[in-house]
Amino acid sequence: GLLDVKGFHVDSFDRILLDPPCSALGLRPKLYVEARSARHLKKYAEYQKRFVEAAVKLLKRGGTLVYSTCTINADENEDMVS
Repeated sequence: GLLDVKGFHVDSFDRILLDPPCSALGLRPKLYVEARSARHLKKYAEYQKRFVEAAVKLLKRGGTLVYSTCTINADENEDMVS
């Protein structure tokens, strides 16, 4: 699982680029979802949310968080940042 971020203080970064592990559905030629992996897509979003929560704690007020994935799964993109 995701470990607590150690060695960094809360509110210590002006900018963070977050590229968490994802389902990689946007990589070519992997533009399909296998039947057995479809039920696992939700788990990627849940795991990524933990990364976002950790990054937000480290970000200074008024800072910028850039969130990037290589997937086309809305749960891991639009729904994550809305």
